Amino acid sequence: MADPGLVCADEDFPGQPTSAYGLSKRAAEEAVLEAGERYGMHVVNLRLAMVYGPSGRGNLERMGRLVRKGWFPPLPETGNHRSLLHVQDVVAAMCLAADDDRARGRTYIVAGPQAPSGRQLFDAMRRVLGLPECRWALPRLALGLAARCGDGLEAILRRRMPLNSEALDRLLGSAWYSPARIQRELGWSASVPLEEGLREMFG
Repeated sequence: MADPGLVCADEDFPGQPTSAYGLSKRAAEEAVLEAGERYGMHVVNLRLAMVYGPSGRGNLERMGRLVRKGWFPPLPETGNHRSLLHVQDVVAAMCLAADDDRARGRTYIVAGPQAPSGRQLFDAMRRVLGLPECRWALPRLALGLAARCGDGLEAILRRRMPLNSEALDRLLGSAWYSPARIQRELGWSASVPLEEGLREMFG
């Protein structure tokens, strides 16, 4: 799928992905649908939002560990949206799509109803952890400078830095997706609210 920016994208969002990662995923989806048609198989493409849950090792879990230690910078509110999906809801969607004939040959976005901004996510993590409300934020410009420093250190040290331009884009940029089609056609909906999922993630 092409980068939707600040738009809440669905499966019919126009445009083509531009990154090698996005292009490879699109090619894989097309190959799956072609194989299903050619061999009469029950195939379904599921486009998952950012998945999180207990014992995970993704970006959200890394952010959570830093928030817990008090090392994560208070993000500014940029109005961005990040669709999230608890692993329990991933399993439910996979089982439903595998067993329901209506899903055959279809492509579905699977995402939770909440798409918080980076700042809203930061605040939610602090609430779940029992930390006091943070009433200030680092300016976006300062974070951008720190991210560029991280880029430079990565090039010199040849090791990944906690904050670089890619990580900052994930924090302040949008990846907002609509699960309306799978809700409408299969009756699926996410069952794990964000703060409940975060509480489980923190264990």
